[in-house]
Amino acid sequence: MTLGASILPKQGLGAGVKMSDDTFRQTREFIYQQTGIYFQDNKKYLLEGRLGKRLQVLGLGSFEEYLQLIKYGTRRNEEMKFFYDAITINETFFFRNEPQFEAFERTLVPAIMSGRNGGARHKLRVWSAASSSGEEAHTIAMIYLERLRPKYPLLDLEVVGTDINTSVLETARKGVYRDYSIRNMPKYYLEKYFTAEDGRFAVHDDVRRYVRFDHLNLYDQARMRQMGSFDIIFCCNVLIYFDTPSKIQVVSNLYDSLNRGGYLFIGYAESLHGISTAFKLENFPKTVAYKKE
Repeated sequence: MTLGASILPKQGLGAGVKMSDDTFRQTREFIYQQTGIYFQDNKKYLLEGRLGKRLQVLGLGSFEEYLQLIKYGTRRNEEMKFFYDAITINETFFFRNEPQFEAFERTLVPAIMSGRNGGARHKLRVWSAASSSGEEAHTIAMIYLERLRPKYPLLDLEVVGTDINTSVLETARKGVYRDYSIRNMPKYYLEKYFTAEDGRFAVHDDVRRYVRFDHLNLYDQARMRQMGSFDIIFCCNVLIYFDTPSKIQVVSNLYDSLNRGGYLFIGYAESLHGISTAFKLENFPKTVAYKKE
């Protein structure tokens, strides 16, 4: 026996382990109960690959053991953050949905401001409801600084970014990114609002001061009731992971979180058809928004 082998982690456990169909169904049901996210039958390989890494880290020999851990284990609460990180997909970059940002700047904010006293100071509250690593939220803050504040000097901004994945929230709070995130960034913004060093790009504090990030599960009814008084919500590329009942619940909560006259953006591949009739659909160049009247 190699010296010290008895105190080493259980190397190799979890590697190559297969998830049975029954365990997949139980795990899928647990995920659905906790998050509203539904994994189709053809996504078994995805869960197997992602959760298999946790089996290796924890030294577990089967997915059944892992399922028991996240359901009933004494370390359940500690493990759940890693579980959420494993099952969520995070794909984002700065200025990702340019038509939405153009509608936000040129039409939505002016429409919201037209209903307010022009001589008084106001706060625009924007929610990036699936903020991932924070590129969307920081993009909104930069647009405010560059295009909106000069036009509306009495307008303040608060951007709240939320996500269920704790790892990406850590990146968002640090505000330091790599080439992939800034690939669609106009050079002017990159030079004005970032500091570049060793292949990393750090968002300036005068941008970050308008943004805060919180952990939030969109399927958590109690926490969702605390999210209110927003003028605009960006919730893009999230609904595609929910089934219809989950979509109805989440969208209903988003509606309640908006101020009257507020707007909701969702992803280009998403629609509220058959999900909600509470919003008024408004068309803009290359995009749409949903208005709470």
